[in-house]
Amino acid sequence: MKLVVKGADVEVDDRHAKTPLLWVLRDVIGLRGTKFGCGAGFCAACTVLIDGRNTKSCQTATERAVGKAVTTVEGASGPVVEAVRDAWYRGNVVQCGYCEPGQTLAAVALLESNAAPDDGAIDTWMSGNICRCGTYPRIRAAIHAAADTLGAGSKPAPLVAPAELEDRRLTAEELVDPVQPYIRIHSDGTVVAYSSQIEMGQGIHTGLATIVAEELDADFDSVRVVNAANGAGPNGDVYGNPDLGSAFQLTGASNSMKGLWVRYRLAASGARARLVAAAAEAWQVPADEVEVENGVLRHESGKQATFAELSAQAEQLPVPDGVQPKGFTRLQADRARRAVASRRRAEDSRYHPFHDRSEPPGDADGGRAASTEVRRHGFRGR
Repeated sequence: MKLVVKGADVEVDDRHAKTPLLWVLRDVIGLRGTKFGCGAGFCAACTVLIDGRNTKSCQTATERAVGKAVTTVEGASGPVVEAVRDAWYRGNVVQCGYCEPGQTLAAVALLESNAAPDDGAIDTWMSGNICRCGTYPRIRAAIHAAADTLGAGSKPAPLVAPAELEDRRLTAEELVDPVQPYIRIHSDGTVVAYSSQIEMGQGIHTGLATIVAEELDADFDSVRVVNAANGAGPNGDVYGNPDLGSAFQLTGASNSMKGLWVRYRLAASGARARLVAAAAEAWQVPADEVEVENGVLRHESGKQATFAELSAQAEQLPVPDGVQPKGFTRLQADRARRAVASRRRAEDSRYHPFHDRSEPPGDADGGRAASTEVRRHGFRGR
């Protein structure tokens, strides 16, 4: 059989004629962006476009796609695709992201056939695509936003993932340092927080980034959370889950923030104190006269420096004695407000609004900042 996938001819053995297209795409051709969800046609996580129509690939025999154009999420392109991707990003749609290849391709097919769908049209078209995280109000809003972008003739800026971080294993000295296993400030100003907790849409990495940014007085957008492992040292595993006595690494039981709150507060406060000490040493001023705000250290004399400019010097200094995390601050109060909004969103998603025509309650704050949704989760290969 000859398939046309992503605009290219692909030869597939005839024995796969009756095989669901999903498995030919994933296991034979190697395009794994199309997801297996239920395998029974109920969730549409496996959606692809066949001649532009959104189709559940788990229910489509491969032979039915012969002679037709098959578009997977990897090969989708064009103005409508770019508008949908931009709207998904700006609208902070994604939570765990598993259903999004199917959701976005279904949205593309809708907008290709209806440039200005109303709520009813969106609900009807998207009703077969299930989001277990319950982001339906944001999906609907994003489709409207994409339609507005296309209607205005705007061209969204391309979404570019942050560059992969270069990293290395911890040295014996770094393993016992109170800061360096958890937080490093790179020469470009990127603040990297290392953690073994796995992000699957629960918000762990966003929570850690918030803790670190608040305690450091760093620009939130400069903080990246990276998966780390192999932290075994003389004092145990530095990445062990504190809520379990740090005996081993585990993500589960909703204990990440409970366990990591103190660890990353202490590490960030130590990193901040080192930066202040480095500035005080360089400027020959008392440390208590150095102020920190949004990634910049300043002195009343007019001297100032960024975290990036002082990071190398700061890492060579010991953490000053008596350093303690801050008390309850404005950002923590803001996080509490967002938690209330999150609970309201959870109540909103108890039903599937693509089936229920009633207007869902409004989102109190619009969700997290869009920049947090594209934070890359690397792996510290150590």
